[in-house]
Amino acid sequence: MKIGTKKIICTLLCLVILIFLAPKAQAAGLVIAFSESTVEVGDTVTVTVTGKELSGTVNLSVSGEATLSQNTVSLNNGSASVTATIKGEGAIRITATAGNMADTTTSETYTGATGGTITAVGNKQQNKNDNTDSKEKSNANLNNLGIRPNDFSGFSPSKLTYDVTVPEDVDSVEVYATAQASSATISGTGMKTLEYGENALNVVVTAQDGTVKTYTINVTREGETGENTQENVETQKGLSNIKIGNLVLNPSFATNIYEYTVKYIGKDTSLNIETVPTEPNYTVEILGNEELKEGENTITILVSDSEGNNVATYQLTVNKSLVDEEALAKEKEQKEQAEQRKMLMMAGGIVAVIFIIVVIILVKRRRNRAYAEEFSGIPFAGINDEEYDDYTENKYEEDNKEEMENEDYSLEEEKDKNEDTLEENDYVIEKVEDEDNHQEIDEKERAKREFLSGYNLDNESHFEDEKTRKRRKGKRFK
Repeated sequence: MKIGTKKIICTLLCLVILIFLAPKAQAAGLVIAFSESTVEVGDTVTVTVTGKELSGTVNLSVSGEATLSQNTVSLNNGSASVTATIKGEGAIRITATAGNMADTTTSETYTGATGGTITAVGNKQQNKNDNTDSKEKSNANLNNLGIRPNDFSGFSPSKLTYDVTVPEDVDSVEVYATAQASSATISGTGMKTLEYGENALNVVVTAQDGTVKTYTINVTREGETGENTQENVETQKGLSNIKIGNLVLNPSFATNIYEYTVKYIGKDTSLNIETVPTEPNYTVEILGNEELKEGENTITILVSDSEGNNVATYQLTVNKSLVDEEALAKEKEQKEQAEQRKMLMMAGGIVAVIFIIVVIILVKRRRNRAYAEEFSGIPFAGINDEEYDDYTENKYEEDNKEEMENEDYSLEEEKDKNEDTLEENDYVIEKVEDEDNHQEIDEKERAKREFLSGYNLDNESHFEDEKTRKRRKGKRFK
């Protein structure tokens, strides 16, 4: 039973659609989970690491006030658990990083990581008793801020930037500030020399727990600023360079640029910061470069002259992460692209197979149709030549049977007549021989006998040839 071309094509297309709609297996990866997300100091938390399609070791690290029962676990396409003991308050980040791991489906090396955060608080009674002290320790707000002379208005503890313009003849101002918390420290106050144009004056407040907040006063001195020549650059005060290992500052360092961002990937809780002041007698103080946590950290660099007056304040915003999220995202994107290319290649192969099958079916049908058209008008198609010749000869004999029988009768009749003549001639010859009893036979009678004998033989052969010729002639032109 032949299947129609349309049915075959529809079936193949349905298979392709099912392949694309079939649920895809999830990519290999690490997953971390906690028995509790919010705990009190002293509690223990179960940390479970699951490896999807992974086998090998996983390294665990913690950022915050907590310790782990073990720092390495082994996975074989399953899960493993450790306990974390909470030692203090705050956000606790636990990260699982692939060690010697491989994807069980592809046997390729796996280098991913994952992490999660636990929020730790003190016990309820302690929180209630120490609530005021906790706020005091983390308070880095100012009560007031201003300059003398030409002070500005509109101060608010939550507002960090202020703009003020002073006359050309004001070449210096005094910055004053008062902190809300008595335990907080303030830097950046006192007398400040003003250059023509914009001057950024920073006041840094550091709370008891290390929280840092920077207030900035942009003071614009009226008058001619002149071109930013090399001489003007050299007269700027503060730092001539800041270097933090192989990290890149954004924007690039310049003495008169006071705010930068830095990206750091690693586990270190402090950075190696090297500074070069514009004057050898300047004092450089770095604040906030301890206990760096995952996420955003603020480091403040204060530059003071020999009398303790603040010359310049630089602020570094350090974004710390334990793993390179961008690299992981790029790796994930590359894997997804590889999967997409694989699916496209499979789809292309399926389409090519369908095309080849359709072409074969069409070519076969076209050949069958041409063959049928070529032989549809010929009688006895499929009968070989020998069978056809036998059939034609038999048909001819049946159609001419009566005529051939009449011819045979005539020939037999002629043959009988000739035989009678021969017998009569033999009788005459014998009679002559008997009557004459002579040794010599008349030449005339002998010649006659020989003539009659030759004539009868030729005549009989003639009749046989005529019969055969008529049969062949009838077969040829039938």
